[in-house]
Amino acid sequence: MSDRPDLLARFKEAEALKQGVIDAALDAVITADRDCRIIGWNAAAERIFGLTAEAATGRPIGDTIVPPAYRAAHEAGLARYHATGCPHVLGQRLELEAMRADGTTFPCELSIHEVKAAGRTFFTAWLRDLTPMREAQAELARQRERLHQSEKMSALGSLLAGVAHELNNPLAVVVAQTTLLEATAKDPAVKERAARIHAAAARCGRIVKTFLAMVRQQAPERRAVDINAPLRGALELAGYGLRSAGITVELALDETLGNIEADPDQIGQVAVNLVVNAQAALADQPEPRLLRLESWAEPEGGVGFAVEDNGPGVPEALRERIFEPYVTTKPLGAGTGLGLAVCRNILGAHGGSIALEAGRLGGARFVVRLPAGDAATVGAAELPTAPPTTPRRRALVVDDEAEVGAALAELLALHGVAAEAVTEIPAAVARLGEAPFDAVFCDLRMPGGGGAALYRQAVAAHPHLRGRFAFVTGDTVAGPSAIAAFDPQCPPPILEKPFGPQDVAELLQVLQGTD
Repeated sequence: MSDRPDLLARFKEAEALKQGVIDAALDAVITADRDCRIIGWNAAAERIFGLTAEAATGRPIGDTIVPPAYRAAHEAGLARYHATGCPHVLGQRLELEAMRADGTTFPCELSIHEVKAAGRTFFTAWLRDLTPMREAQAELARQRERLHQSEKMSALGSLLAGVAHELNNPLAVVVAQTTLLEATAKDPAVKERAARIHAAAARCGRIVKTFLAMVRQQAPERRAVDINAPLRGALELAGYGLRSAGITVELALDETLGNIEADPDQIGQVAVNLVVNAQAALADQPEPRLLRLESWAEPEGGVGFAVEDNGPGVPEALRERIFEPYVTTKPLGAGTGLGLAVCRNILGAHGGSIALEAGRLGGARFVVRLPAGDAATVGAAELPTAPPTTPRRRALVVDDEAEVGAALAELLALHGVAAEAVTEIPAAVARLGEAPFDAVFCDLRMPGGGGAALYRQAVAAHPHLRGRFAFVTGDTVAGPSAIAAFDPQCPPPILEKPFGPQDVAELLQVLQGTD
């Protein structure tokens, strides 16, 4: 009899130790009797299910943690086990859905074991909340997709840079020569034909630049922007696709809008994305297929624009998530779900917004609003207003494509600059040593080390050319950053191909400003 108190104490101590171990477990440990009524509920179960042990004890486990959709199967399985003694799920590790006290469900891993003690049957369930693991897996998948898309954009950028370089060289010749032909031709019919060719070549150049702007990896460049310009550029870029899809475009642009401070390339990227999305939404729609693009003035000097279509619209379930990354209404493989998320980020960086609103055409209507910013100051600082009053007397043009170099030399002549062109770097180095030149215009990508090699040699031998050395390039993806790295303290200016008289005039004014 004297051993009984010690035995009872040891029993209580063992029970306390067992309960302490169970409560310290990271997973929920739930014990139920033969009828599946809860008799054990550890601290992890309280945390995971949001229900105290006191409130859970005595409740049917099916009504407590099993979602309503699965309760019938749970009850049927329990009845089958009692009738046959054959377990279907005991001892197995299962992944299924569980229900919290607030009715929400979550993924879990569950293992149920039968325990027999004192002639009675109990069930112990070990349950692990898989939500953190699933979220981590989803985030890893998103990061992989971001990396994949980044690699695709990088490859696309490299491809476009090469294509742009090859296209912009002949376009530069066409633009320059048609400009000269317009200026010198005596026959009005010839002038008109030259003007048409010039307009077509200039359009090709704008399309190439718009493509490049979409993959250009550089910091935003804010300046005074007429919002209607990138909107028209987006329509021009998507024009063929819209026409071939039988889409009627309605323009309602406010031509009285003032400038805003923005990056025109990024705003153009937003507009292109919205127009292309509308085109995709209309692809399977019966005619008439309508796309409306409008702009208007916002209070306090801001502007707004909208892209609207008469397509199927955005499903109600996606309306709140459409701007999240990787959420798309397009079929699998037809879209990444990144476009609208990128648009939102771009506009947020501008202090603007994008929203999906009700429209008049019955489809989707995406509305963009942008603040004015300090457009007047930016415009005054960055936009030249007139050709230089004292142009350079002599300039050397260096381009391995003789026709491009000759065309630039002729355009410089229109501004009073006596220019000569060479096609090789050694010849350029020799000419700079033979005669004084006030400025150098050099192609970036050339044999013999490229424009970088000539820049280093020219500035070292002729220090006055630092600040008077301009690079000519059709690579507006990698070109600007490469050129800026040549001389970070005094980055050389850039003349983008294809170029016209106004582009040359503006560059001459920049070079004159270095005096």
